[in-house]
Amino acid sequence: MTQTVTPFDSLLTEIELAIDGKLYFLALSMVLVLPDFCASLAASDGRTSAKSYTEWCDKNLGKKFNFVTGTDLYSMRCGVLHNGRFGDMKHNVARVLFTLPGNVTFVNCKMNDAYVYSVVEFCREFMDAVRAWYAASSNDVNVVENLPRMMTLHPHGMPPYIKGYPLIG
Repeated sequence: MTQTVTPFDSLLTEIELAIDGKLYFLALSMVLVLPDFCASLAASDGRTSAKSYTEWCDKNLGKKFNFVTGTDLYSMRCGVLHNGRFGDMKHNVARVLFTLPGNVTFVNCKMNDAYVYSVVEFCREFMDAVRAWYAASSNDVNVVENLPRMMTLHPHGMPPYIKGYPLIG
């Protein structure tokens, strides 16, 4: 069986490597921006927004996370990337707690006013959602048009700029 290569493969592989290397802060940071990548690819202007992020999350992750909404996830994304915290959780929960691999795995749990999830499972839910979204959206006119500008690994360079050397561009 041949596996389809997608523009997200390098990025998702690096997130898996971060998880395997116990670099959970990096993995969380990257999965929280994946909806931005997808939303911007699907947009006619190639840009994302709070609205498009939350809509993407509600549509593609809504069934996976019962106690947080796309708005909560957007707050988490902004908080992590801009303030080093899990956002201002004013919506459905007051706190977000991620458990590390070990004896117990929490998936989609609410304890008092906290949302609790295994960091590895949380990251994998996002990655699975991106894979499914891309499989369904890869022929969308906007995705096809915006894809050449997506940050990706170019293992053999990017002529006419650099040829024969790997780069990210």
